[in-house]
Amino acid sequence: MRILMVTRETQADKRYGLGRSLAPLIAEFKHRGIAADYICQADLGARALSSQHKLQRLAYRLFGKLNCQTDFATLLWVLIERFNMGRLAAKVCSVNRYSHIHCHDPIIAAGYRFFSLFSPSSKARWGLTEHGFGSYTHAIYADGVRLGSYVLSLLCRWEARTLAKADWVTVPSHSAAAQLIKDLGYPLVPNSWHVIYHACPEVNIYHKQEARRQLNWKDQVFYVLSVGRIAPVKQFPLLIEALAKVTHAMPIQLVILGEGDYEPLQKLGEQFQLKRSIEFSRTDDIGLYLSAADLYVSTSASESFGLANLEAITAGIPVLCTAVGAVPEIVATGGVLVESDLNAVTTELQRLITDKDARRAIAKLGQQRAQSWPNIETIADQYEKLYQQFHP
Repeated sequence: MRILMVTRETQADKRYGLGRSLAPLIAEFKHRGIAADYICQADLGARALSSQHKLQRLAYRLFGKLNCQTDFATLLWVLIERFNMGRLAAKVCSVNRYSHIHCHDPIIAAGYRFFSLFSPSSKARWGLTEHGFGSYTHAIYADGVRLGSYVLSLLCRWEARTLAKADWVTVPSHSAAAQLIKDLGYPLVPNSWHVIYHACPEVNIYHKQEARRQLNWKDQVFYVLSVGRIAPVKQFPLLIEALAKVTHAMPIQLVILGEGDYEPLQKLGEQFQLKRSIEFSRTDDIGLYLSAADLYVSTSASESFGLANLEAITAGIPVLCTAVGAVPEIVATGGVLVESDLNAVTTELQRLITDKDARRAIAKLGQQRAQSWPNIETIADQYEKLYQQFHP
């Protein structure tokens, strides 16, 4: 077998996105003697990137000022970016003769399927993973792209046709699969669909004092950590407003690990009169921050899996999450789950920040949950068995 994984991630996205879950899987395949590679936007050539940006600028010139139910300019940006990765996947496959193409996005898969028609010598089997909670179309909408009802329905039908043509479809949780069925209007789960979790992550664990020394964090400060790209679906404003309502003897410092535009959130912190400015950072060693923090919080509006949540309980830090999407399935008893509501989040934040014994008990339950989670060898077994069903 010769496997190619394809995502639309940028190099920066790989810190917090799919790169974190795919890298260990690819490494395990290579350890087994299975050829496996990974491409993302960083692998696009200069000309391809230039053409992509020109098309995206043209989309904004043509549609940016339209006042209608659908934000066509942004939608076309999303489609162009991913379709271009499908084109690259078809090109790379034709040169390197991969046996299996695994697209981590249905639009990439549609692009690969289209461009592979121009490479009749390619006999690769292909499939995809749906990483959103439910359909990718609804994930785009939840991420802030305005879609009218007709366009939403049209994209869902296109997505359903792409999934129907795939050799396999994987979903990272049972609850995400159930939502996908609902979003796309399937009466039953197709036989080609498979639920395969992300493996228990390997997280560097440090002594708390050593981690704080490396980060230059102060012992007299209570640190709340949240992780994720700066996007509407992560609901960082909810966390900021809730923290502004919490009272505690020690000063509270919110730290957000993620890529994106920090300025609006920093201004929001000032608006809600947080006593300390929000600290934003990027890292390739999330374990350092998890080891140093007092509490991990996720206030996301939706999660198809929530790898950062699993990393947090693996690191032995107390975890507070909104009970959305697949979070109850993945975190379960390993953390405190609350409604995605300001009062609920504020109440639990207040309790956990002031109750050290409660934090210690929750952290212990989290570690027990992590210890029972399947490791990378088990997950790689599931993927290898899936791929072996399809021989070009």
